[in-house]
Amino acid sequence: MMASSTKSLLMIALIVSSCSAFQPTTPIAPTHLKTPTTSLQMGIFDDLKLIFSEEGQKNRAEYIEREKEEQMEAQRLIMERRTDPSKMAEYMDTVETNRGKLQEERSVYDFQTKNGGEGYDPLDEWKRLKKEGKVKSQSDLERDEGSRRLGSEGLVEVRTDERLPYIDQGWVDESDESAGAGWFGGLFGGDKKE
Repeated sequence: MMASSTKSLLMIALIVSSCSAFQPTTPIAPTHLKTPTTSLQMGIFDDLKLIFSEEGQKNRAEYIEREKEEQMEAQRLIMERRTDPSKMAEYMDTVETNRGKLQEERSVYDFQTKNGGEGYDPLDEWKRLKKEGKVKSQSDLERDEGSRRLGSEGLVEVRTDERLPYIDQGWVDESDESAGAGWFGGLFGGDKKE
């Protein structure tokens, strides 16, 4: 009988020890009550925290100081030009050269305002100038690499609509009956013919 009681005690000891294997020895707080040690930063408030933190204030102060130094240097150059006639002449030559280049570039687009009479189409002139390389279309212009994102090719530094053939004339499809002054009246039914 002794052997059976020893066996049963051994069996109970094994069961009890195996049950305690699934229980923690030290109490642990529930995971849903824990606060995360790291936070996801992606909102406007996180940006504001960065701006108003010590690091952000230091960066802002450095930026303001850099801007102030650049402005002071520009002001110093202006004052030097005002007092030295040779520097002012050199500056004015540069300004006149830049103005001449700009005027030359803009004169290429004179066809936009040209009234060539019956049958004249600025598009024909635009295509000819494009073939010669004097006019660039939007796809030919250099793009800003820093603005390239989400499938965009990037921004250009000029207004591309000013470089198109009909910018100053407008274009109306004369075969379209809905275009013209009566269009708004037709929009709300005031143009109905009975």
